[in-house]
Amino acid sequence: MARSAESTTEANASSTGTGITAASSTVAAAGNQDSVGEGADMLAVETRLIKQVELLLRESGNTEPFDADAWVERWLHRPNHALGGAAPELYLHTLQGEALLSNLIGAMAAGSSM
Repeated sequence: MARSAESTTEANASSTGTGITAASSTVAAAGNQDSVGEGADMLAVETRLIKQVELLLRESGNTEPFDADAWVERWLHRPNHALGGAAPELYLHTLQGEALLSNLIGAMAAGSSM
C-alpha cells in the first residue's frame, strides 16, 4: 500500500512541476536518518509551523482574529497541489519535510507557489 501511495505522489509531483522528486517523497513518507521522530517531536514541528503562521500574520499587519492552530491543523490533513496531492502531514517526520512545509507556508504568505 505504501508503495502505491509513493508512486502516486511521484506521478503527481512530476505532473505539477513542483520539483519534488521521488526520493524526497519517499524520504518524507518513510523517514530516514534525519527523522524528527514520532509523537512529541511531530507535535513540536506542528507547533513551529503554527508559530510561523502567527508571525507571518503579525508581520502582515493583519489585525483580524485568526485561529492559526486550527488553520495549520486543517492544512496538514488536506491534499496539497504543491506536494503532488499528498497531505502535508506526511512530511512532518523528517527535517527535510519540515523545511519543505515551512517554505510552502512562506510561499503562500508571499503570494507565490512552489
